[in-house]
Amino acid sequence: MKYGRWAVALYLACTALIVAVGLLGPSVVVLTLTNRHSWLPSYWFNTKPNDWLVSAMIYAAILFGGCGVYLATKAFRHGWAPRVNRLIALGIGTTAAITLVPPMASGDVLIYAAYGRIIALGGDPYTTSPADFMQRGHDPVIDATEPPWQGARSVYGPIAAWIQWVASKIGGDSAHLTVWMLQLSVAISLIVTALLLVKLVGNGVAGDPANADGQDQDTARRRVIMLTLANPLLLWAVLAGAHNDAIAVMFAVIALVLLRRHVFLAGLMLGVAGCTKLSIGLVGVAMLWSLRADRRKAIFFCGGGAIAMGGLYAIVGLQAFQQAQKQSSSISVGTPYRALLELLKLFLPNGVVRTLLAILAWGALIVVAILLSQVFPKSLVPQTHPGDPTPAALRYTAIYAVAWVLTAMYSLPWYDVVAWSALATVAASKLDVLLAVRTTMVALAYVPGRSPDAPQVAATLSDSLHFVSARVRDTLCPAVDLAVLIAVIVWCHRKGARLRRPAATRRPSPSEQRAECLSRDGS
Repeated sequence: MKYGRWAVALYLACTALIVAVGLLGPSVVVLTLTNRHSWLPSYWFNTKPNDWLVSAMIYAAILFGGCGVYLATKAFRHGWAPRVNRLIALGIGTTAAITLVPPMASGDVLIYAAYGRIIALGGDPYTTSPADFMQRGHDPVIDATEPPWQGARSVYGPIAAWIQWVASKIGGDSAHLTVWMLQLSVAISLIVTALLLVKLVGNGVAGDPANADGQDQDTARRRVIMLTLANPLLLWAVLAGAHNDAIAVMFAVIALVLLRRHVFLAGLMLGVAGCTKLSIGLVGVAMLWSLRADRRKAIFFCGGGAIAMGGLYAIVGLQAFQQAQKQSSSISVGTPYRALLELLKLFLPNGVVRTLLAILAWGALIVVAILLSQVFPKSLVPQTHPGDPTPAALRYTAIYAVAWVLTAMYSLPWYDVVAWSALATVAASKLDVLLAVRTTMVALAYVPGRSPDAPQVAATLSDSLHFVSARVRDTLCPAVDLAVLIAVIVWCHRKGARLRRPAATRRPSPSEQRAECLSRDGS
């Protein structure tokens, strides 16, 4: 199948470009890591590459990745059926390759390393910033942080803080080794998440179309692998930047696995996910909604989550929870809300404008989630026993996650990992392409992605690249994001109208046509 072969080729081309940029060494895209251990990953050469060269390579990589995801979904619609084990090898291989080079684009992982170092030195990252520690003297890990995050205290939960502390204990005064430990934790999380999802969609009877909306086990597994484990958009947005969102999603998926038989344990694990990053709570809302018909189970689930969240945050102190809430009023540049903020600030105070935009964002989230819930594809996860809530929980997670990334005031490319992880477990639809467009565009918006004030960036960033990257981020990205949101609403409206037509006059969907053909062939 030509679409499938092209998809794999583009996946590999995207990975090769990312690895090549990493091997070129520190640049406007690749982070500078101090106290290097030359025999340990990550590896690079000090070539001092041109800013436009590395940026153009990453722009091309992201576009290749987005096109590859589109062609993969198209190939599946045309019956592409590669061996599952080969796709798993593709995903693990590309993940490992990117883990062997330095992190890129975002300087977030440097601040993670600094927080771990602060804990290792006896400090509290929730009350002490890297800048505060810098006043006490030189430290190679803490000094490696970049503006504007040097004055920022941690907004991550206690689980994330302890992972950062473990990385720091292993890495010591080497930013290189500390950061690679954090990269490794993200890579492992992505692999575990994908393999658990593969297991979830493969628990039915092989070859039974009724299990997965006309798709058998292997087809569902292929979809999960190509949209999660091997997805080049996620490998760039999440893994290449070593973002801890992947760790939170892994714990949330473990909670979804436990939900089948152990509701209380599922609540505990969801609480652990929330103690990594608070925004993962939207998965908890989806899980709770799937339990709404069984009040006893819902209470057990909430109890487990409350014990985990309350107990873990009690260990590090209330200030950790307060820090986690601070980002709730932030507005990222790549969203349409930033343009509204600048416009409305001409007439209203900043605080009033942010409150109004927060209300608008929450309202949009609710409306889009309701629209999606009426037309969203069926889950590919079969029920293993009567009352199994996991298929519904994953479907609701996909609904809320897609609605969230499209309507949130503060939205970054690595936030999409939770949407892709859940969307991969439902039947194919136009949402696959729309989310691919959204993730591709927001990923492009954050290239080179680092602050122009960072020393390595300020020394080499040309005015032309700074202008182009700024326009992609503050003009093109919000426009595309808004277009994708409108397209999702229009799709919901049209599909809803089609579903409401009488069965005799309604034209069957492609999946229904394929199921009918299978039924005829079998008879």
